[in-house]
Amino acid sequence: MTDLVTYETLGHVAIITLNRPGAMNAMNRELRARLAGAQARAESDDTVRVVVLTGSGRAFSSGTDLKEGLGGTPEHGLFDNSIRDYKPLVDGVAKSEKIYIAAINGFAGGVALGLALGSDLAVMADDATVFSPFIGIGLVPDGGASWFYLHHLGYKRAFAAMAEGTRLSAATCLDMGMVNKVVPAADLRDETLEWAQSLAEKAPLALRALKKILREATHSTQEQTARVESEYQMQMANSADSLEGITAFVEKRKPAFKGR
Repeated sequence: MTDLVTYETLGHVAIITLNRPGAMNAMNRELRARLAGAQARAESDDTVRVVVLTGSGRAFSSGTDLKEGLGGTPEHGLFDNSIRDYKPLVDGVAKSEKIYIAAINGFAGGVALGLALGSDLAVMADDATVFSPFIGIGLVPDGGASWFYLHHLGYKRAFAAMAEGTRLSAATCLDMGMVNKVVPAADLRDETLEWAQSLAEKAPLALRALKKILREATHSTQEQTARVESEYQMQMANSADSLEGITAFVEKRKPAFKGR
């Protein structure tokens, strides 16, 4: 049986791939469980500093497997369990100590938007799209998709895109700040891994702290953020990585960070 989620490492980088290409990587119960396991594996591995999340075949993921949910009751179907089924996966990205980079291929839709747009960084294939199909099937967005659309597009554009199920092109996503880079589809994996490996060479303690600072800043005031920065700065200043970084700067050489 094909592994529904594959896991591999390349130096300090872990690559998690949704691997149900025949179903556009639609997320059924088993795939969700395998993804949670892969996230836990990366989280527990101290050698992993950056995680790349992508999909095999023609899509990042089309979202929830609707066929699995057909015939379910509100108590036992999939749709009422977005908190139970999907929030842990999205939180696994947002609250991770690792830096997540989404490599968005083909299209990302539905609840998968929480993973694709919720990653710390994102690289998108030039022929890829993202879309929110919920309203068209009588549902509302989940997985945090509404939040990501609102904060990137603004209220009116977010409302229209979600109400109409508009497919947002890679160029639009780049222009709106939803993704960091757009690259040729054939180069998506190589370009993303190259970036991931470059980031993995930077000070891991400082990157983790930066992630926490920015995540908290989305719901904090400037003054609160400055205080959080100060707290983390004290921790970083007393780290071996900081000493190594400053020493390497003075000696005009590349630093070798250890995450200590």
